[in-house]
Amino acid sequence: MRGKSILKPGLKVLVLLIIIIAVLSALSGFYEDWLWFTDLGYATLFWTPFFSKVLIQAINGTMLFLVIFATLMSGRHAFTTFYNERFRKRIRLVEEVNLPPAVSPRRVTISLLVLSAVISIIVSFIVGFTGWLDFLSFVNASSFNYSDPLFNQDLGFFVFKLPFFETIYNAFFSPILILTLFTALFYIMTGVVRFHSIRIWKKDVVVISPTARRHLGVLLTILFALKGFGYYISAYELVYSHRGHVIGAGYSDIYASLPVFKILVVVSLVCFLFSLIAFFRKDSRLLTMPIMFLIVFSLFTSGVFPTMLQSMVVVPNELEKETPYIASEIQMTRYAYGLDKIAEQDYTGVDTVTAQDLKDEVGTLNNVRLNDPRPMQQIYNQKQGIRQYYKFNDIDVDRYNIGGTYRQVMLSAREISVQDLDPKALTFINTRFKYTHGFGLTASFANAVTTKGLPAFAVSNVPPQTDYEELKITEPRIYFGELTNDWVVADTKSKEFDYPLGNDYAMNNYAGKTGIPFTAFNKLMLSLHQMTPRFYLAGEVTSESKLLLNRNILDRVKKLAPFLTYDDDPYTVIDNGRIKWIIDAYTTTDKIPYSSKNSTQGFNYIRNSVKVVIDAYDGTVDFYAIDEEDPILKTYQKIFPGVFKSNSEMPYSLKSHLRYPETMFKIQCDMLNTFHMTNTKVFYNKEDAWNVAKEIYGSAEQNVEPYYVIMKLPGETKEEFVLMQPFTPASSASNSRNNLVSWLGARMDGENYGKLVLYKMPKNIEIDGPFQVESRIDQDPEISQQFALWDQKGSSVLRGNLLVLPIGGNILFVEPIYLQSTTSGSIPEMKRIVVVYEDKIVMADTLEEGLKGIFGRSVPSLNTLQEKPLEESGAGDGTDTTKTELKSVLEQIKQIREMLEALENQVTAINNEDPTPDSGLGTGQDVSTDNKAENASAASVKGTAAEATVNAGQ
Repeated sequence: MRGKSILKPGLKVLVLLIIIIAVLSALSGFYEDWLWFTDLGYATLFWTPFFSKVLIQAINGTMLFLVIFATLMSGRHAFTTFYNERFRKRIRLVEEVNLPPAVSPRRVTISLLVLSAVISIIVSFIVGFTGWLDFLSFVNASSFNYSDPLFNQDLGFFVFKLPFFETIYNAFFSPILILTLFTALFYIMTGVVRFHSIRIWKKDVVVISPTARRHLGVLLTILFALKGFGYYISAYELVYSHRGHVIGAGYSDIYASLPVFKILVVVSLVCFLFSLIAFFRKDSRLLTMPIMFLIVFSLFTSGVFPTMLQSMVVVPNELEKETPYIASEIQMTRYAYGLDKIAEQDYTGVDTVTAQDLKDEVGTLNNVRLNDPRPMQQIYNQKQGIRQYYKFNDIDVDRYNIGGTYRQVMLSAREISVQDLDPKALTFINTRFKYTHGFGLTASFANAVTTKGLPAFAVSNVPPQTDYEELKITEPRIYFGELTNDWVVADTKSKEFDYPLGNDYAMNNYAGKTGIPFTAFNKLMLSLHQMTPRFYLAGEVTSESKLLLNRNILDRVKKLAPFLTYDDDPYTVIDNGRIKWIIDAYTTTDKIPYSSKNSTQGFNYIRNSVKVVIDAYDGTVDFYAIDEEDPILKTYQKIFPGVFKSNSEMPYSLKSHLRYPETMFKIQCDMLNTFHMTNTKVFYNKEDAWNVAKEIYGSAEQNVEPYYVIMKLPGETKEEFVLMQPFTPASSASNSRNNLVSWLGARMDGENYGKLVLYKMPKNIEIDGPFQVESRIDQDPEISQQFALWDQKGSSVLRGNLLVLPIGGNILFVEPIYLQSTTSGSIPEMKRIVVVYEDKIVMADTLEEGLKGIFGRSVPSLNTLQEKPLEESGAGDGTDTTKTELKSVLEQIKQIREMLEALENQVTAINNEDPTPDSGLGTGQDVSTDNKAENASAASVKGTAAEATVNAGQ
């Protein structure tokens, strides 16, 4: 007994401890999020959604609970009576006994109370988590000052108010409809409601008890009121209709569906009144007839009638009937994607360009992007990866003012990739405490190439080295990036790995602003949420240590502000010696009337309203409002005051690196393919549809990706950073059209940021497009011969991005040519540059030589910054140059030997063939063909041998 008495208090303590731990574990995620949001200075982004969800859930849940509980309580008597009668009948079959009720009213009441609470909590929980932003947007709605063509309502009604109405309707109609159906079914099963005939329009055919009649009358009254509200919403939703040729309300929607919905609103209100009267009158037809009438009338009028009108009236005369609504679609789509702000200019494309004209374009020519970002990622990882745990995720293109000269620069952050550590090194200490950050970045100029065909690095090595003051980095550590997907503990007793030093490595401790400190309670809650005791067991963790969470920059901003849409391609900038990330954030919606949705996206409106800046070292986040006129952003600023900084608050050092986002530009180009046509007849027939131009990359056909260039736009006096995209006419499988018809440029320097200019070519002149130029390059005898030589065993030709450069009223095409070994781990090297102007094609070692081959020796000298990188710098005695030339000669001799062997094999095969009796014209043609092949091969050998001889002589 004494042992039991001792055991009981201990058991109680254990149970209490388990309960406390369970409660704390359940709250640990909430607590961790609160710490994280507060640490970044965005507590409002945590509490505003939380309290909004709680408020919506409380209101919605309370109202649903009252309706459901009242309904269930109304049927309580019928249920208990029905159940107890059934129970007694079963007992009497065995023995006549007097038994108490099988189910007591009190138990039924408690059960109904619990059931009502569970249903209302589940529904309100879903509504709260999906509708909180609709509620806040409704309360803080902003005006677009732009009206829809049908109802003449400000677009703010459709974007901020109509979604909230839909949320209210969906939150109540479906649960009450299901409740009504179950209630009616229950009354029928229990005999409270009885049908004597299917002719329900006759009196006394349906018999309902007074209690059930009043109960169903109340439910139907609510349902009819909600249904009328639903038809009111449906009338406005016609602006999103997809019936017929038009996106938005067309002829049949306006002359059939819209009047029908208005009538259905009135009919629903009449049914509402009948149900209300049924509460006082005993005639059951007041309940049954409105239901049947509304169902039949709505099915015919909203379904059959508009379809008949569409097929019998609209389709035979579609263009005539739909013309005004096609115009509305064009107008609203162009507004929604910002196409209405595009300035259009004519561009001749055929003006004669001379060497003298090129002198005015030196700034453009000095920044021609010879280094293609796609093969450069592989080069960066091989040449500047340093160790297997460093990785370059992608190449970013930006511009910097280097010594007073505007230069296009390509950068990539050297991030830590813990999963690439040796498997034996993937310990908890290494992955969470030791390998915590990347180090520095690598940069190269867009046009700087070494003698080996590799980019000449402007920033390289670890620690970062550079000769350019503008590119110097004082804080190279990257704790927050695109590859930092796991949490780490920083500033522990055990110092972190910083960067390699030969056989050793440097160490460092994190000293950034952000991070959750390990106070006693924080440590407990963080341990519970991360489900690890290591914070207690590891002696390295102190009260000064910090937990760094959500280190992937995209995950970081999405958690902070999930109501924005983010670009998938953040880019790095060097800002006063620190590495920072810039992410483009968009405000989007799918609620703009008549606006067509993008084929790859779920929205029909987009603005690049926000730029997010993240410090790569300490993870601080700043949201800058770039487009402060955007109504959606204005609403968010009202909902979350203090979150978005003004554009004027952004430092100039960052503002000078803002880019027009490539993702948004591609979406706009996709929409412009069709919506550049503003004439309704032309639009309907798609007479002047465009496609994005095509090119050959590597050896495959693909769309030309938008590319950043520094160039002087037509009519401008200085070079600027531009994102551009060429267009060709739309093609079909049987009719390919690849001539250049226009090109779109996005400006982004200074006051011109965000301005779009569309340059249109003359429609009566055929100007070669990128794919036609690619075909001409393939057909050039000398170039194709060289490609065939390079493409022999052991190597392959990679064709880089074909750049379309508008210069002097004409078009200059530039394409870098890379050669890559087929062996594993090889890197592409740029070997030649193809320059195309009108009917002239030249392949040369440098851009300047290519221009001289077309325009003559008097072209201006180009400053391509083709200096040697740090690892190639020698003493200047010429030894390295001589070795390089000798190596080149040996390579060419090897190629000659292989070609001679191939030629010998061809001749031997021909001699060994037996002549056939009927070897007439066909055989003669074959021999002629073989002779041509031999001659071509011999010519190739002769040319290669001559080149080798010249090089050897030199």
